[in-house]
Amino acid sequence: MRAQVVKSLSVIVSPFHVGIRGSKTGAGPLFLQQHGLIPALEELGLPVRRVEVEPVDETEDEVARSFEVLRRTARVVAQERRAGNFPVVLSGDCSGAVGVAAGIIASGADVDGGAVDGARLGCVWFDAHDDIHTPDTLTSGYGDSMPISLLAGRCYKRLLQTVPGHQPLSLDNLVHVGMRDVTDEERARVVDAGFDVIWGDAETKVDFKGELGRALQRMQLGPTMVHLDLDSLDLSLGKANRFGTAGGLLEDDITGCLDEVASRTEPVSLTIASFDPSYDGADNIARVAIRAAQTFLAALSKA
Repeated sequence: MRAQVVKSLSVIVSPFHVGIRGSKTGAGPLFLQQHGLIPALEELGLPVRRVEVEPVDETEDEVARSFEVLRRTARVVAQERRAGNFPVVLSGDCSGAVGVAAGIIASGADVDGGAVDGARLGCVWFDAHDDIHTPDTLTSGYGDSMPISLLAGRCYKRLLQTVPGHQPLSLDNLVHVGMRDVTDEERARVVDAGFDVIWGDAETKVDFKGELGRALQRMQLGPTMVHLDLDSLDLSLGKANRFGTAGGLLEDDITGCLDEVASRTEPVSLTIASFDPSYDGADNIARVAIRAAQTFLAALSKA
């Protein structure tokens, strides 16, 4: 499979966590910028446009605020894709992926000029956690535990209808890489959901690149969004957020996996999410994330 050559980039900055600007992981997108993400992408010789999602000041309600960020993200992603720019989204939380997917669908065309819908859109999701809770299973109250369920339309169905372009994503087209920090109940829920998982392991080194390559060869995905939660990275590289844990991907793993995505799918977006730079190792996490993005997009610019 050969992806379309990426000719221009749009760095879409969404520095929000549950709709609050600049809070902990909300600061991650700004930290990546301060550490040279945009100059690193400009080294590829591509035009790079920066767009920031506007703050939500209309309400103090967490759910309403969060969904308004998703609406704004969807509109910006659709706008930038229609202009021919490949979206690189810096999101404070994982739920931002819902707006990214909706924007891709709303933009009306994939890399081959055909329409993308929720049944066709693929997703490679890097994360230490399952992210498939719903309000009915959530005991922690942590609102950013549900992004895959939101993508699949399993909860908040009426609110999702207000996100322009949203269509439920088929979990048959999702592969999750690096999951490890889950309870037995969460693991059983993931198995029941039926999507592909490449599990992390704190005791045994996992061949993430090889396993992902085999999964993608089997799945034959077309247009594919890439979601990189930085806690998918191994704790030895630094603590990406308060949920960072051992058994994740090393730098060679993430670049190798992104090589597989670039060569075996038609990438339509890259989201980097959930980075809290207040923890030890933030400078190194930023370096790894920027190098990974640069290497991935370099491959797409020569596809």
